[in-house]
Amino acid sequence: MVGINEENLKKNVQDKDTWLRFVYLVVFGVAFYLSILLTFATSIFQFLTKLFSGSSFAGLSEFGDNLASYQAQVTRFLTFASDDKPFPFAPFPVKKLPELHS
Repeated sequence: MVGINEENLKKNVQDKDTWLRFVYLVVFGVAFYLSILLTFATSIFQFLTKLFSGSSFAGLSEFGDNLASYQAQVTRFLTFASDDKPFPFAPFPVKKLPELHS
């Protein structure tokens, strides 16, 4: 069994970049949680729009798609799959959905 190298551990614990990453993890974890609530609210509004008008709101569908892309970026950052910080450190993901015919 490999023991813990105390010098490496001490160096890692004192690394300011690691602690800064932790701060970003907390901030983006909260942002992700809030984005989930926003996703739920958007879903409810879309449902009600579809229920009462017979079609969904295209602008909100596009926003939902962009929000999903943002959530994917945050997830990649939180899990160390990417070092690229998401919005507000980068532009909010924007892509245009094709026209939907309901």
